[in-house]
Amino acid sequence: MSLPHVEWRYVGSKSFASSTVASALDAIYSLGTTGSYADATSRVQGTNSAWNFTGNIFQSSSITEAVWCTPPGTNLQTILMAGSVINTPTGSAMAAPDTPATNRLLVNITKGSGSYNNWTLNPPITGGTTFGYWKAWTTVAGAGNAYLWESKESVAIILSTSTGTTYGFIAGAILDPESTEASEAESDGRLYGMATSGPIVIGTSFTTTDASVVSFLNTHSTLNDGAHYGVFTPGSSVLITLKLTQLLHTSSTTTFRTISGKFVRQTISVMKLASPNSFMGRLRDIMYCTEGKTGQKLLDGATIIGHLFGSHTSTDNDQVMLEHS
Repeated sequence: MSLPHVEWRYVGSKSFASSTVASALDAIYSLGTTGSYADATSRVQGTNSAWNFTGNIFQSSSITEAVWCTPPGTNLQTILMAGSVINTPTGSAMAAPDTPATNRLLVNITKGSGSYNNWTLNPPITGGTTFGYWKAWTTVAGAGNAYLWESKESVAIILSTSTGTTYGFIAGAILDPESTEASEAESDGRLYGMATSGPIVIGTSFTTTDASVVSFLNTHSTLNDGAHYGVFTPGSSVLITLKLTQLLHTSSTTTFRTISGKFVRQTISVMKLASPNSFMGRLRDIMYCTEGKTGQKLLDGATIIGHLFGSHTSTDNDQVMLEHS
C-alpha cells in the first residue's frame, strides 16, 4: 500500500549577499518564516505542507549558526541545518564518511520528537534518533540564492551561485518502502533520511549518469566531502546508504517528452548501495522529468503539476520534479 501524496510546494527564493554559512542560513530562515508561497497563496506554518521555522534559530554573538524545522501534522522529525566560520560539530555528530569542517552548510535529521540541544554536540536534537551531519554546500561557492520547497513530510533546499550552478539537499520521510514489514519500514510505514550534494556542484547530467559514477540523488559516495544518500534502518540509528535502481537511458533529458511534447514524470526507485542491493523503495513524489531550470513551475492548464529541482537555475539541465498533484 502506497503512502499518501505529500504535495510539494515552492516557497520561493531569497538572495544572500555574503559568502558565509550564516548568510545562507539567514536566507533559509527568512524563506521558512514567510507567510506566502511564490504563487502568492497563503502559507501558514504547521498546516498543509508548511513546516515550522519561526523561533527555530540559534545565533552566537548575533551570527546565525543553526536553523531547524519541524513538519506540519503528526509526523515527528526535525531537520537541522548548521555551520560556522569558527565552530564545528564534534566528530561523533557527523554521519560517515563526512568529517567536521568550518565554512560548510551541514544537514542533519532526527526521527521522532525532540528538542534543540546544541548543534555542535551529539545529539544536537535530544529526544529522538539522530542521523548525523552530511555536507550540502561550501562558502567557496560564493554569494547566491537560497530556494526552498516543502512537502507534508520532506524539505528540499538549493543554494545557487551567481552563475546558476547549484548545491543542495532533500531530507525527511523521503522513501516509501511500499511495505509494512518491520525490517523494511518504520512503524509509520516510512523511511527517513536525506540526499545531499556535498560541497560539490550538482552535475548537469545527474539523472542520466551511470550509477558507477557517484552523483547527487544517484549514488552515495563513500568519501568525505562527497554526495551522500541514505536512510535510517527501521527502528535503529544505523544508516543504510543508497543508489538508484535504474537511470534514464538517454544522454540528455531534453527530448524526454511525450509524443505531443509535454514534460514527462517517472517514478524513481532506490536500492541498498551494499550487496545484496535490496530494494528500498521509491522517492516520495520526486520524479524523473524533462530538462528544465531549477525553480521552474510545471502547469497543466492552470493546475500546478510540480516544481523542478536540480542542476541549474538559468540553463536547461537535468532536474527532478517535486510533484504537487
